[in-house]
Amino acid sequence: MKIGIYVVILPTLEIRDIMKRLTGTVKYLPLIILMILAASCGRQTSEQEAELQALYLQLDNEIARSRDYEEAKEKRIAQLRDQLSDSAAAGVDRVAVTDSLVTEFEAYNADSALYYVNLNLERPEVRKFPGAYTRLLIKKADIYAHAGLFSDALTAIHRIPADSLTAPLLEEYYATNSALYQYLSEYTNEHESSEVYEQTRSLYADSLNQVIGPDSFNYLTFVATELARNGNTARAIEIISGRLDDYQVGMREYSILASTLAYIYKISGDYENYKHYLALSAISDVKGAVKENMSFREVATVMFEDGDIERANRYLKKSIADANFYSALLRNAQSSKLLPVIDDAYTTVQDELTGRLRRMVWISSILSMVLIVTILFIMKQFKSLRRAKDRVSLANEELSKLSGQLKEANAELKGKNAELNSLSVQLKDMNKELADRNTELSEFNRIKEQYAGLFMEYCSSAISSLQHYQLSLRNLVAQGGNRASLLKKLESTDMADQLLKNFYVKFDEAILNIYPSFVRKFNALLLPDEQIMLKNGELLNTELRLFALIRIGMDDSAKIAEFLRCSISTVYTYRSKMRKRAINPATFESDVKNIG
Repeated sequence: MKIGIYVVILPTLEIRDIMKRLTGTVKYLPLIILMILAASCGRQTSEQEAELQALYLQLDNEIARSRDYEEAKEKRIAQLRDQLSDSAAAGVDRVAVTDSLVTEFEAYNADSALYYVNLNLERPEVRKFPGAYTRLLIKKADIYAHAGLFSDALTAIHRIPADSLTAPLLEEYYATNSALYQYLSEYTNEHESSEVYEQTRSLYADSLNQVIGPDSFNYLTFVATELARNGNTARAIEIISGRLDDYQVGMREYSILASTLAYIYKISGDYENYKHYLALSAISDVKGAVKENMSFREVATVMFEDGDIERANRYLKKSIADANFYSALLRNAQSSKLLPVIDDAYTTVQDELTGRLRRMVWISSILSMVLIVTILFIMKQFKSLRRAKDRVSLANEELSKLSGQLKEANAELKGKNAELNSLSVQLKDMNKELADRNTELSEFNRIKEQYAGLFMEYCSSAISSLQHYQLSLRNLVAQGGNRASLLKKLESTDMADQLLKNFYVKFDEAILNIYPSFVRKFNALLLPDEQIMLKNGELLNTELRLFALIRIGMDDSAKIAEFLRCSISTVYTYRSKMRKRAINPATFESDVKNIG
């Protein structure tokens, strides 16, 4: 890879030149390789250390939040206890709820876990099923083993009837025995019996290997670990690493697998990964509120060996507190052996800090005296400066007076300029207002001229119609028409209807001439489904004429009714219905008046 990098960086070098340079440096090649390897290892070590420190920081943050995780577990436990107390009324499966409580307590509090195991063992419905009863006995022995009550655990496991160990239960039976003898081996590691317990554990692990499948969790924790003990650490790491992501951080299974993986890395000599997975196991224990743990004791040992005494002390005390809460005698005994060593180291560190603090106090005192002398000297200098400053101040005052006079003159000049600017602005506003008034007046004159022209035309047409009507009456009289024909002619409304129709046509034309987009803008004020659709040949209909009158200033309903030849109530009805059809009913008529 390195040569490839040099080829990319120096593409202009000839192959011959490169070969010469390589040949010339052959005698230094071992040293170069060592330097490259050292730099690479140093960088890798630095990255691993940074990642490890990030995990320790995350662990500290999770410990700070540990009470939240414990409260969440207590809440789940309280809910299960409520279900159990209400099981008779609610018809809840008491055995299943009790099993759930055992699951919650088995890594949290041994005494409570044993209580609920015994509660199920006493139930008649459990005794009817030997498999279920045997499973509970195995669980009881497992909890005794985790609590360090090895005599009780051995008694419980030996009382299990051999004929009740069906094929599905053999895996749990062998796994529990293997774990029990492993704990006994750890507990008596300084005695001869430890080797006997280790041999027994190995036998149970072999038996477990005969009945277990590769997908089982116990396969990962016992069989894979046995592979590592027999020297095949690479295969063990491969098996467990491939399954670790199947579980979430905070689950008991994740904590166990991470701790097992850390143990395998430790016996393989990979201490960086050992620390990495040990920290992950501890983080998972905190998030899962696991009190039966060995991760904090191991992490405390690592911290002590790395010289971080403060963390070692804190983690070990948490390990002991968790063990006491769980009632784990084994974990408590293991942690207690380490406590005096770390506690002495912690005390030594504190003593060193106290000594440093004393030295710092003496140094601070000396520095304080120097500082006081320096301050006195500075104060003397300040007095000299103050006298010089007074002289400068007098000169500045005279300059300030002159400057003030100049400022007053400038201010007066600015005031005059501001007045001129204000007058200019007022003049511009007045010119603009005058222009707007002229525009409005021109528009008013245009509308007035259009109104006058249209209604002069209409009046002329109406006069002509009346003349024709008068002529028709004369002709009827001249032709000797009788009275009945004359009355019929006089009572006919055809002429009035025609005149009214013509009037409306002229009115519609006038409105649309003055406001060409009146219909479109009026419809824009209405809801989409409520807009007015005109018939073919119509310019305006009655509703549009009504609001056209409002637009040109006729707001009185009585005058509108007279104009449209309808009743006032009809006008009110039209106005009310149209408001309901508007997008903004409250401002509808004022919006109509603003149509341009």
